[in-house]
Amino acid sequence: MTAAPDSPQTGTSYREILKLAWPASIAASVTPLLGAVDVWALAQSARPLDIAAVGLGAVIFSLTYWTFGFIRMSVAGLTAQASGAEDEPEARAALARGAAIGGAIGLALVALQWPIGWLSFRLLAVGSEASAQTLSAGLTYFDIRIWGAPFALASYAAFGWLTAKGRTDYLMAVSIFITGLNIFLDYWFVVDLGWGAAGVAAGTLIAEIAGFFVAVFFVVLVLNDHGGIKAHWRMDHFWAAEQVKRTLSVNRDIFIRTLLLAFCFAWFVQRGGAFGDVTLAANQTLLQLFLFTGLALDGTAIAAETLVGRAMGARDPARGAVRYHSAVKRTFILAVAASVIFTLFYWAFGDALIALLNPEGPIRTTTKIYMPWVIISPLIVVIGFQLDGIFIGATRAKEMRDSMIVSTAVFIPASLLLAGRYDNHGLWMAFSLYFLLRAVTLGLYMPRLKTTFDDHA
Repeated sequence: MTAAPDSPQTGTSYREILKLAWPASIAASVTPLLGAVDVWALAQSARPLDIAAVGLGAVIFSLTYWTFGFIRMSVAGLTAQASGAEDEPEARAALARGAAIGGAIGLALVALQWPIGWLSFRLLAVGSEASAQTLSAGLTYFDIRIWGAPFALASYAAFGWLTAKGRTDYLMAVSIFITGLNIFLDYWFVVDLGWGAAGVAAGTLIAEIAGFFVAVFFVVLVLNDHGGIKAHWRMDHFWAAEQVKRTLSVNRDIFIRTLLLAFCFAWFVQRGGAFGDVTLAANQTLLQLFLFTGLALDGTAIAAETLVGRAMGARDPARGAVRYHSAVKRTFILAVAASVIFTLFYWAFGDALIALLNPEGPIRTTTKIYMPWVIISPLIVVIGFQLDGIFIGATRAKEMRDSMIVSTAVFIPASLLLAGRYDNHGLWMAFSLYFLLRAVTLGLYMPRLKTTFDDHA
């Protein structure tokens, strides 16, 4: 006999997980799809080596935006727990705090764009064989795209909030809109008008601004479904000392964690430049596939954020414990199954994907040499990505921070040692080791989450 919906024995069903996961997976995967389209558009243009320029410019935004990815994560975790506790005023306060933080940081980045750009490209040029023309085109890309920072970062709060509210379908719609608009503009600006890296940047800028307003539209729809736009707003609640302190603590630790994550990606790209423009462009192509895999698998991790957060915030600890354990177990099963499917897909169609992204020539040839690392990547990243979602939902940011510190401390010297011995294969080897270490270190912290329910037993 099936347990009643409010019974402590009711766990998290596969249907509930899939309802959250599949739209989130599509939303996450279309973002690196855009990077792949950037590569394709530039490869069709008269300036194919601008692929390397966009790779250098984009890594700055990866470093910057991923650093402030704590906005989305903290809003998702805090909102999910507030929703589990049926505390709508706090759920709205989490959105308001996140949007304010994101917008303010974005404006600061625009104001500081000259020193950020100057310093970033000085660092990227260290030990790199990338040409002066590539570096100049990369700087042009940066100078254009930076104006979208306030809109992109404020959108992070909306993305986290929609996720926690269970509206990953709205998240998917926003992501598809942004990517579709950007693809259209890529073709127009790069292929038709021949703007190269500047065209990619202009298309991304316009899409980020438009995407912000679409996200706001969907947030308003959810507010209408939860008491109306004007309900539950309590200004004194927004800045309550205890809640602000908790928000800052979670944001600080996830900020450190995400800064290190973005730094490791930037380090990977910069070290690839040591092998010349062709290898740098090949790595950029492969990195888009690598990110597509990881973010497509992130759908079950995003589902875990919401379900674990609601379980942690549940008013009935017994029911929360049951839902927590079933959510962890079942999201892991689905995530591992998806990783196997992606591995088989890349094994069967990897060469065709490379041919689609790059025309015949040295970049395509070099890309094929290192494709095996992308083929095995789903099996390497899946556990770490899934654990990230669980810890975000539990708002256990300190453990995420400490895990990333250890993984980064091993990755940097390992990349120097292995790349020095095995060239670009060694760099990919160290990158894979880094993701495995993230999974191992977070796994060691998992028993701490169970104590949350034991303390209330």
